[in-house]
Parts: sequence; C-alpha cells; structure tokens
Amino acid sequence: CKPGMVAYDVGANIGYVSLVLARIVGMSGQVYAFEALPENVQRMTEHVSLNSLQSVIHLVPYAVSDCEGREVFLVHLSHAMGKLAGSSGREANYVDKLEVKSVRLDDFVYRDGNLPPDLIKMDIEGGGVKAIPGMLRILKEHRPICFMELHGAEEQTVAWSALEHSGYSICYMRKGYPKVGSMNALAFKEHIVALP
Repeated sequence: CKPGMVAYDVGANIGYVSLVLARIVGMSGQVYAFEALPENVQRMTEHVSLNSLQSVIHLVPYAVSDCEGREVFLVHLSHAMGKLAGSSGREANYVDKLEVKSVRLDDFVYRDGNLPPDLIKMDIEGGGVKAIPGMLRILKEHRPICFMELHGAEEQTVAWSALEHSGYSICYMRKGYPKVGSMNALAFKEHIVALP
C-alpha cells in the first residue's frame, strides 16, 4: 500500500484495516470499505468519524458477491465471523439470519463509475466463492494487488483459478512472500498475497 492508491477493504468489519489503509494512502488516496453487518457498519462509521477520515474512507454497506440484490447473511456470535449464505469454509453455529444488500465489484467499478482498486484486502469467511466471480474483469483489466484470507478448498479453488487465469503470482503472506507451489500446498485457513 502506498500514498495515492485506491484500496478496497472487503469484509471491513469495524474498520481497523480500513483506518490503517487510509493513513497510508493519505488524502490523495481512497479506501472503499465493504461491510454488510449493520452493527459493524455503525461501529465503523463512529471510528471513521473519530479519526476524521470521512473524506478518505467510503463505507459501502453491502456484501460483495457474484450477484446484485439482496442475500441472506448468517450472523455469528462474533461480529468478525458472519458470512453470506452459500459461502464456503468452516461450518459454525450461526445465531441469526438477516437480509443484506449485495454488489458485484465489477458492477461497482465499470457500471457505477467508482474508482477501480489498486489493492484489495479480502477476508469474508469463505465468501470469496461468491465475491471473486464478481470481480474477474477488475482482476484482468486493472490488476490490483490482492491480500486474501482463504477458508477451505472450495474458496481456495475459486481464488486460485481466477488469479492464475488472470496472470497473478500467488504467494504466502509471510516474510519474503514465498511463492505457493500449488493449491494443494495451502492449509485450510491460509493468508495469501496475489501479485499481478
């Protein structure tokens, strides 16, 4: 992340990573923070205001998906572990369901005219199986750096296929960013950096 960049925080939660990104991109950059859970949106709004970053961070209260409209969001006891129905990853005891708005990132950029990302951070508890197919044009045409937390084989397969097809180098999010030899080398929960 560098000054002036446009960063997308997909699964922004209460805004910690968005705030860090905003400090780095500075007043010449932008952060679009995507978060669907209303309680997290409220807390993040307060955090953005407390840090006087309303002109840098744009809160988008939507789930990122492969379709636009309304979808079911599974609510977990932890505000950090909710996800869209149809996501992959670990099964957990969800305490509630609610309907949230969803958006495809390709539509957000190419149809709606928002700035395309130079960097995408994605941590959506297995929701990459839905989000990544909705951002294929961005990956191919704008080629942002991607930081992803992947949960399980299904999400890893979707991510690996899309990133490899778009000409990305897939690395572990570890010191020196060693290249991942194959998808089979990934643990159930893995943090990767995808470099165009």
